[in-house]
Order: sequence, then C-alpha cells, then structure tokens
Amino acid sequence: MKTNPISGKDTREKIVFLLKTRAPLSVEDLATELSTSGVNVRRYLEVLDRDGLVESTIQRRERGRPVHLYRLTRRADELFPQAYDVLSVEILQQIEQRFGREVVTSILRSRADTITARIKPRLSGKPLKKRVEAFARSFEEMGYLVRVETGSAEEYIVVMHHCPVLLIARDFPEVCDGDCVIASESLDAEVTRQCALSEGASCCRFIIRQCLAEA
Repeated sequence: MKTNPISGKDTREKIVFLLKTRAPLSVEDLATELSTSGVNVRRYLEVLDRDGLVESTIQRRERGRPVHLYRLTRRADELFPQAYDVLSVEILQQIEQRFGREVVTSILRSRADTITARIKPRLSGKPLKKRVEAFARSFEEMGYLVRVETGSAEEYIVVMHHCPVLLIARDFPEVCDGDCVIASESLDAEVTRQCALSEGASCCRFIIRQCLAEA
C-alpha cells in the first residue's frame, strides 16, 4: 500500500497533510495530532501563510476566546501529485480515435495561435535581442525552464531544459511544431529547431535569426 508522499518526514509536511485530509483544524487540534506545542505549530503556520499555502477563518464561541481554523488554499494543491498531463494525453487520444489526427492537429495549432496572440504584443517594436529575451520570459511564465545564448551576429539560441507539456509532446509532436510556430510568428524571425526533449534530447534548442527583410 502506497503512503501519501506529503504526509512524510517533517512537521511542515505533516501539517499540510492533516489540513488536506481533516481541515478545518485549529492550532490546538494540530498540536494534539502532532504531539507538539502550539507555539511550534504556529511557527509553521506562519511560514505556510507567508507562502500563500494556508488561510484561516475565525470561529466564535459562547465562552472563551475565538479560535482560528486553518485550511489549505488552492495554491497548496500544487504540493500534491497531479495528473493533468496524463488526462490531456488521454483526451487527445480519444479525439484522434473518434475524429482523426487532423482534428488533433487543428486543436494544437489553435493552441499555438492563442499563445502567439498573447505573447506577440509584448515583443512588438523591440530589437531582436529584446524580443528573444521577452519571448524566453513568456515561456518561463508558462512553466518552461529557458536559457538564452548568443550565437553569431544577430543569432540567438533559446535552450529549454524543462517542458511542462513533455508527456503530451511525446505522443503528439504537433506540440513541438506549435512551439516553432509560436517562436517564429511572435518573434518575426527565422526559427530552426535543432533538437527536442520529446525526441530524447537533453533539451529543446532553437536557433533564432533575424529575418532578411529586417536585417
């Protein structure tokens, strides 16, 4: 039988696990469950609150002081295992089986168009170097791990060491094709993909060059 990975080793993790499974809980409730002091629990709750992982409401009593009851915020969901990528792959597989690969390709192209429309205004009017840097920041905001290198004159290399949709891209390489479209159309530049994580490489690498008309 598997144990929940968040229930684990230290007091912080145990507090998160208890709030996930039994919230709302007071400081006293948590202290009793953990066989520790309320002062110790409050110290951890202050850190969790600072990180945006817990929130509290006040419960008033007929007698005695009001009690703060704690629960996890939506942000805390990120601490637990997710299966969004698996679900996305399964949905795309079902679409392909029912309607054909062309429909999947069209959906993923629409995704690329939507992302391009969101990114491109942030790049407009800037020199190529600034456009590449802003492009990298935009992808980092989507969960990619990006590094920009300078190649030859007016040539830049965008390296992605982490792709948040890698599981999908392995089954549907149209995702990678879409990244090339996003880069080319949002940067108004010539884009060449040298390698891809989805193909077994250690990173995705794109060569960005100034368009001839702009050079």
